[in-house]
Amino acid sequence: MKPLTLTIFLAAALPFTLLTQHQGHEPPSAPSEEGLGRAQMQTSCSPAVSRDFDRALALLHNFWYARAFERFSQVAKNDPECAMAYWGAAMTYNHPFWDPPSQADETAAWTLVQKGMKAQKASAREKLYLAAVAALYKDAGSGSKPARDENYRDAMAAAYAKYPDDETKLFYGLSILGAIPEGSKGFEQQGQAAKLFEEVYARQPNHPGVLHYLIHAYDDPEHAQLGLKAARAYAKAAAEVPHALHMPSHIFTRLGYWDESAATNLRGWNVSEDDVKRAHESGAYRDFHNLNYLEYAYIQLGRYRDAHHTVDIIKAQYEALPDRTTAPDTPELQSRHVRGRTIYAVPDRVVYGYFDMLTRLVVESGRWDDVVKVPLLVSSRDFAAVKLQWEAKAGAVRKDAAAANAAAAQLVSLSQEPGQHPFAKLIISLQAKEAEAFAAEAAGESETAFARLKEAVAIEDSIDDLSQPPYPVIPANELCANLLLELNRRG
Repeated sequence: MKPLTLTIFLAAALPFTLLTQHQGHEPPSAPSEEGLGRAQMQTSCSPAVSRDFDRALALLHNFWYARAFERFSQVAKNDPECAMAYWGAAMTYNHPFWDPPSQADETAAWTLVQKGMKAQKASAREKLYLAAVAALYKDAGSGSKPARDENYRDAMAAAYAKYPDDETKLFYGLSILGAIPEGSKGFEQQGQAAKLFEEVYARQPNHPGVLHYLIHAYDDPEHAQLGLKAARAYAKAAAEVPHALHMPSHIFTRLGYWDESAATNLRGWNVSEDDVKRAHESGAYRDFHNLNYLEYAYIQLGRYRDAHHTVDIIKAQYEALPDRTTAPDTPELQSRHVRGRTIYAVPDRVVYGYFDMLTRLVVESGRWDDVVKVPLLVSSRDFAAVKLQWEAKAGAVRKDAAAANAAAAQLVSLSQEPGQHPFAKLIISLQAKEAEAFAAEAAGESETAFARLKEAVAIEDSIDDLSQPPYPVIPANELCANLLLELNRRG
């Protein structure tokens, strides 16, 4: 696995322009420059680098980590004693919600933290920022990442308590969201973060960070409507950022706004392609999370030919990979995958994306004979569970009770293995119930099939924050409804 950057509860295809350099500050409410959105932070750095620092800051808020790293590195080169330049560069290695950083990433980030702590230009506020990022990367990744996420959150809480400015509110709120374990119940912590973001939004309604983080805080079935205003504003505020164009679709998908989801992800994909070409980087660095959501929107619109085209794109990139070695399997990584989070590393984003998108196309189009052709690209429990689940369904469609039962039995065994992340175990247990239902269906045991699916539905309904696009591919409620329709036809 290669690291990419070195080498918001309240009631309340575009052309890419080359980045240019300017000097001085402008107010945060000024029009977005370069399509990145506008962010501003007062620092102790030289006034000559303030504009470039603010651009890097906007990129960081947009999760455009590779480009943010480049900008922060240039700031550090032009002002080596600017402590916050090293803070920013180190922050590009931390990707809230996504796959954890590699050991090489942790080491590189820790080195940057050490440089920042030695730099001469650092205010008391900035030293608190550096102390927080030091907790995040302590000793180049000592201890578990979830524990360090909590330590970082607590350190940012201390910074916010003393310096409650807008930027500190944003980074503190994001640290709250980033420390929530996958599968957590309730929305109390999301609500705490959303309150902070809404306060900033009232003053800076076009800030890319607040729009971005409001979407993340409201990205669940219960609160998605609250995120719609931010979703529609974000793509306009940062119209040249692939992830900013993608993020509105988190809300659009939850609300069923398929045309809008397809349109914004297509724009994001095109911007990503143009950016990678301009940087003379491998196509593997394109934003395949855009493509994943685009495929799902096309399927919901009945545009299967277009959905197939998205799979063709990622298949070609997968086949072109010189090295398909992905990050070592861990319980935390599995929890991110089954929650449908962005897989950021390379080639991992291609490998995971191809498997998930191909599986979705095969299953959604009912091509059950093709299930066996879906390659098991990663030998981890979460990948195996997907294969076994749909092999059981394919067996049921063929009336091959033996094959369906064998796949279901293997999946049940997988679901009972020790050492799993609690959320990943819950999802795999749901898949096992569905596979058992498919096996019962293959054997003509309709009542048993219905009972197992109702158990799967109970698991699904117990999860407050289900993945979108759905993981597994077909929601348990939909599978249960499909079986009822089939039983009615038989009757």
